[in-house]
Amino acid sequence: MNTLTPILNPLTLPNGAVLKNRLVMAPMTTCTGFYDGTVTSELVEYYRERAGSLGAVIVECCFIDPKGPAFPGAIGIDSDNKIAGLARIASAIKSKGSQAILQIYHGGRMVEPELIGGRTPVAPSAIAAPREGATTPQALTGEEVEVMITKFGDAVNRAIKAGFDGVELHGANTYLIQQFYSPNSNQRDDQWGGSRDNRTRFPLAVLDITHKMVERFADDTFIIGYRFSPEELEVPGIRFDDTMYLLEKLAGRGLDYVHFSVGQLLRPSIVDTLDPTPLITKFRAMRSETLAKVPVIGVGGVVNKADAESALEHGFDLVAIGKACIAYPDWADRIIRNDRLELFIDSNRREALKIPEPLWRFSLVDAMIRDMSATGRKYKAGV
Repeated sequence: MNTLTPILNPLTLPNGAVLKNRLVMAPMTTCTGFYDGTVTSELVEYYRERAGSLGAVIVECCFIDPKGPAFPGAIGIDSDNKIAGLARIASAIKSKGSQAILQIYHGGRMVEPELIGGRTPVAPSAIAAPREGATTPQALTGEEVEVMITKFGDAVNRAIKAGFDGVELHGANTYLIQQFYSPNSNQRDDQWGGSRDNRTRFPLAVLDITHKMVERFADDTFIIGYRFSPEELEVPGIRFDDTMYLLEKLAGRGLDYVHFSVGQLLRPSIVDTLDPTPLITKFRAMRSETLAKVPVIGVGGVVNKADAESALEHGFDLVAIGKACIAYPDWADRIIRNDRLELFIDSNRREALKIPEPLWRFSLVDAMIRDMSATGRKYKAGV
């Protein structure tokens, strides 16, 4: 056991896989895929540069169906011709000594028609997302729901063939899996909607087919994780007790970790705004013995060593690092030697940091860029 900092202690997951420390790179969209969702060389090198000292790298969300991409430049796992490119990413990460995990998803009603050739996006119900200009999606038929579940299974099989050490099912950020569980986006009257139990059927079915693929094609130590958004503001919408209900059911089927999707590690409820209790505290108080055996990943605002250590002190088992990993590819090495970091990127160092051009122009990174050559003024990417 490491005696200097608990973030460097290894962790054995429920399936027996061992992460060498408690640090993982969070999945972040880069918009760097080819027009058809295949992998670019820039993307491979971006991940290679950031792997190594981290226990695992969770690769950005990968769409499982041609109608699934929620971003321009998204990468796909919807067909076998995507395997070779994804294998390059997995190999690059693993060659540096980190575990490679691939996040898989479908954007559902969050998909813009222009991203899918002008076609209408699909969702559990024909209800537009609560945002200005949102397209009303086409409701999936019962048969199409079954096909979609199969497509998730096919994606898991491709991830295995590509050499990944695991997959993360993206049940967060209002994408399709979450849409099926939410009473806001799922107002079906068949077996896939209505009651809370019926609304759990789709995420549970996706997890079940994931297990089937792993049992058939992967080693016992293939990792299965699940990312979740703890609450929705909409009425009706998912509340924290709903989230705990779903996580308990998922844990009963077998998970190796669950992963909060929030902007700050210790975020309280966005619904019950009078309660300042961090959601991780509520999570730990409410979980059963079964769910307590599943490691939980915290994310949001981790920049320095103290941030990561605070996450473990508050009950997270693993810590996901997002923007700091973009700004500092060797982030883990820096915090291990107690460097004090400021979250910014020198405008002259894009190529040195192996940041792909599309990501450089993305708002996530653009907000961190500074011109360090003279006055330190804010540099606007692309200007």
